[in-house]
Amino acid sequence: MITLEVVTIEEIKSVMDEVVEKFLIPRFNELGMNATGEWLEAVGGEAEPNKGLIMGLDYTEKLVKGQEPTTVPLPDLKRWAKAKFRLSDNAAAGVAVRVQRKIKEEGTTWYEKGGSDLLEVLEEQETINFVNMKLGQYATPRIQEILIRQLRA
Repeated sequence: MITLEVVTIEEIKSVMDEVVEKFLIPRFNELGMNATGEWLEAVGGEAEPNKGLIMGLDYTEKLVKGQEPTTVPLPDLKRWAKAKFRLSDNAAAGVAVRVQRKIKEEGTTWYEKGGSDLLEVLEEQETINFVNMKLGQYATPRIQEILIRQLRA
């Protein structure tokens, strides 16, 4: 049996990039998660044969589940506070200390809420329909061509 590629890795990657742009980033923005912009710069589509992937930063898990009570490093929180609230160094340091204490005692707000629905957008019917439609646009003419060749053989 011969396996034929009806959708290329490049085409799958292109569709995954579109999913990120049309569905994932808007959900991220709706949830008000952006602070430094690093996550937005890093998230993107990837592909393997017959498989689409979306890659992002390790802390995506914290955006989805929240951070359970723990001590978060102050420099990270200070950098976050400066970016999120456009604060001076001194003001950001003060916010960082208060946020660190709150996270140590209670976890993050997303943790308290039971997490976010950031990645659930990838499983929603609208997203699935979009992926199927886009991949179908690539695959359908190739499948038709294969079938026509087989009928003529």
